[in-house]
Amino acid sequence: MKRYFNIFFLALLLILVQAGPASAAQNHIVKAGDTLWDIANQYGVSVDSIQRSNRLTSDRLQVGMKLTIDSSAPIQSVKSQAADANNVYIVRSGDNLWTIARNFNMTVEQLMSRNNLSSERLDVGDRIYVTGRPAAAATPSRAIAPKPVVAPTPVEPEAADSGLSPGASVCQIGAKYLGTPYQYGGSSPSGFDCSGFVGYVFKQYGYSLPRTAAAIYGEGAAVDKSSLQAGDLVFFQGPGASSINHVGIFVGDNQFIHSSSGQSWGVTYSSLDASYYCQYYAGAKRILAE
Repeated sequence: MKRYFNIFFLALLLILVQAGPASAAQNHIVKAGDTLWDIANQYGVSVDSIQRSNRLTSDRLQVGMKLTIDSSAPIQSVKSQAADANNVYIVRSGDNLWTIARNFNMTVEQLMSRNNLSSERLDVGDRIYVTGRPAAAATPSRAIAPKPVVAPTPVEPEAADSGLSPGASVCQIGAKYLGTPYQYGGSSPSGFDCSGFVGYVFKQYGYSLPRTAAAIYGEGAAVDKSSLQAGDLVFFQGPGASSINHVGIFVGDNQFIHSSSGQSWGVTYSSLDASYYCQYYAGAKRILAE
């Protein structure tokens, strides 16, 4: 009798062991607004375990994507992540993606990709998944007074070199604002966002453009990348964005000038061959009359 009981007990134990991993696996269908952090928090698993289970190489998700959630995987406590300011940041009044990215040594593009954001809009109380440690504040004994930003003098249309083509003249005007800091929503020499910079420069040459990059993309004539000329506008659609979300002015030699929210933090030159801009290039438009 005891022998039969032992056999029954071992069989039952084997069934439970085999059933355990199967019951630990669940499926999740990605909905609009989902991020890996939210999903991990919902199922009590780590972001890394979801990435490993689904062989994800980035944090980008698509609506309708089917994810396998393995709750048997070693868990890096999501609760500890929520309590760790190095992983989750709660949006406060006055915050924007640029200031949050700067504080955590990230770029705006990285923040948008990590949180599956399609726009730069934030609401107070939003949870933003971040990486890295907050930028250390300077100690009083070593604090350095910030260099004052001197706003460039606006250039009137007639101030452009009359010997230059319209495109070269616009590029010349734009170059006067190199180093101007990036400011979300900015459209003046005290600070520009990407469309604010382009609109301001073109206004100095007598052209009035819409306020957003997506709206500007609806203007002018389409230009093939191989036929770009100085003064043409180049457009980009970043990771997770549902529409055009960045614009710059082509200056020649595969370079463009723009107000960057990335590592350069302001008006700068970048190359269309750079890995990020090459990957997310969306097209070009010619606004200026030839």
